[in-house]
Amino acid sequence: MFRGIKRAEGHKMAVSGSANPQEHWSGRAAFILAAVGSAVGLGNLVRFPYVAGETGGGAFVLFYLVCILFIGLPVLCAELMIGRRGGGSAVAAIARLSKSEGKSGIWTIVGWLGMISTFLILTFYSVLAGWVLHFVLLSIGDLAGAIGENGLGAISSPAFEAMSKDDISSQLGELLTQPVRMIIMHGIFIIVTIAIVMRGIKGGIEVAAKVLMPIFFILLLALTVSSLINGDAGAGFAFLFQPDFEKFGAALSDGSILLDAIGQAFFSLSLGSAMMITYGLYLSREDQIPGAARAVAFADTSVALIAGLAIFPIVFAAGLNEAAGFSLLFNSLPLAFHQLPFGGIFAIAFFIMTLFAALTSSIALLEVTVAIADGDVDVDPAKRDRRRVQGAIVIGLIAFGIGVANALSQVSGVETFFNTWHPLDFIPLFEGLVLLDLIDQLTANILLPLGGFLTAIFAGWVVSGSAAREELNFNSERTFKIWRFLCRWVCPLFVGLVLVYAAIIAPMLG
Repeated sequence: MFRGIKRAEGHKMAVSGSANPQEHWSGRAAFILAAVGSAVGLGNLVRFPYVAGETGGGAFVLFYLVCILFIGLPVLCAELMIGRRGGGSAVAAIARLSKSEGKSGIWTIVGWLGMISTFLILTFYSVLAGWVLHFVLLSIGDLAGAIGENGLGAISSPAFEAMSKDDISSQLGELLTQPVRMIIMHGIFIIVTIAIVMRGIKGGIEVAAKVLMPIFFILLLALTVSSLINGDAGAGFAFLFQPDFEKFGAALSDGSILLDAIGQAFFSLSLGSAMMITYGLYLSREDQIPGAARAVAFADTSVALIAGLAIFPIVFAAGLNEAAGFSLLFNSLPLAFHQLPFGGIFAIAFFIMTLFAALTSSIALLEVTVAIADGDVDVDPAKRDRRRVQGAIVIGLIAFGIGVANALSQVSGVETFFNTWHPLDFIPLFEGLVLLDLIDQLTANILLPLGGFLTAIFAGWVVSGSAAREELNFNSERTFKIWRFLCRWVCPLFVGLVLVYAAIIAPMLG
């Protein structure tokens, strides 16, 4: 009985422990824009559409939507619930909830895993975003040069008109031979990220989301319409949405569907990384978590699908093969813009859109770690601003320093310590990987799945039913019971399978 009284008091403490009112999002729309911005990143634009087309088209998309519904949404609700009810950074929120439930403080490892993961991701994500910034400047410079030579009529010209196809497709390779430029682009991107995060939730992150995300959506829709008109719309739709059960069956039989669909559904929503726990901290009591989570999941999934229609019709119309990752972004697409009327305009718009997606994600990555400095309710409001500024600068500079090493690990044409160093070469999963690729593999295949697995366990088994029910406030008891069942059993099972496949089975299969 005594423990029950203490537990009830703990629940009351957790409920009252929300962030300072001045640190709340100004409204539901602001939260959704910021949350979608954190989730929509380079992966939505350059990986998901390709994986969908290569893994069964419409069959894969349908399976992916099922994964979003039964895995992504439940864990998204859980993370937002943990952040708001815990009233602190990922570590502080989980520590407070564990204490209120009479559980061991060992559960704070969930928060630490998320914070470490997001910090490590930031150290290489900002390098990749620096490459995007380089292509923004390259595209602007190309069009400006064409206008300078040929007048305003050059606006209707294709992108990179004065360059050969070989020169266009080798632009990324040329950048990789310029370590100083890579570091400068990386540094500019980190400085902008720090400047936004240090201004706080309303003055920085929310303002950035309200400005960047509407522009992002406008550019995405404009590029999609143009792609469907000027490109091979039929081939694009067929690649993405026509069911190919042979490809889907092959992915199902070798287990790669676990990474391709379940992993994408889980990590596309920034789950397992403590981002949504951190953003949940700033949700007010008036905001309904289930509705907000549905809006974020819908917007994120829509962006991934629409991005495919913005990209592949023009790629196919140009007679190019579909590709994944940065080969698509920096090789195939510049070649496609090279064959389009007004290609210079489209190239600038596309790379600016991609840069905005990267920036809103990097803001969330830095905020997760900075929140430990000022996000907790126990922080004196008078010290909050100073601690946030100090935290953003110090953590951002450390990320920049590690990012320099990551950038140098990608240098080609000249041998450096970092591009020949393979720190964990003795582990099959990391064999032959330089620093940037190693951190990418470590976070994607180990830390994020493990964090997601433990988050689902914590929300389903450690947080009491009464606390979760009160915080989530579903429309019916039946809906709550479904959520709890999914969080307790379905999500841990399938995320655990992703972890086992990525860390053990995939390296064995080669």
